[in-house]
Amino acid sequence: TALERLATVRKELEAQFIERDDLIAGTLAAVLSKQHVLMLGPPGTAKSMLAKEVCRRIGGTHYFEWLLTKFTTPEEIFGPVSLPALESGRYERVPTGKLPEAEIAFLDEIFKANSAILNALLTILNERRFHQGSEVRAVPLESLLAASNELPEEDELGALYDRFLVRFTVGYISQDHRFARLLQQRDDDAPCTVLSPAELDELQTLSAAVTIPDEVVEDIIAIRRALGNDDNQGQTGLR
Repeated sequence: TALERLATVRKELEAQFIERDDLIAGTLAAVLSKQHVLMLGPPGTAKSMLAKEVCRRIGGTHYFEWLLTKFTTPEEIFGPVSLPALESGRYERVPTGKLPEAEIAFLDEIFKANSAILNALLTILNERRFHQGSEVRAVPLESLLAASNELPEEDELGALYDRFLVRFTVGYISQDHRFARLLQQRDDDAPCTVLSPAELDELQTLSAAVTIPDEVVEDIIAIRRALGNDDNQGQTGLR
């Protein structure tokens, strides 16, 4: 069944990525609920490798992957400008193989996005829409996984950070015996179970039917209240 295949995928990922059980479970849950995931942590913590591996386990979907730098142009993410459209007086892009056509995507160093990319990225992540010339078109994006070595410092990137409902801080392997396992690990013959589009659709339907118990809602409200009190106390202290 699809649930059994999902359990197999999770078990294989946990065997491959040591001390990443919570990150794996959270990322898979986000994909099944069509949410976006942000992984924050220093270099060498396997953020990008894990994100790519999760995307690889989802078969039959259009996938887009890119490493952002401060020199990345909108054409690299959203596609080049259409010359025939320009000749007709329209400003449109050719998004073939780019983010606007992807169902699953991974953007590495997400906070390197410059202002030329940021606004379109915000709309795609939040509204699942892309401005194509004078039209606003729906995009098929279900989940975007992103990684970064650092939190954004610029205020304008704060909005991008808020678009990620699921966020994880990833650290180095802490236990010596688990680090020894990593050194001895062989990935060349590791199994790779892939979820079919039908299985993914079934799992997403099951996820959408999950109801949140009242006790959990009450706990979330209590956490929100406690965090609000901490903020108020901090502001009072500053005064």
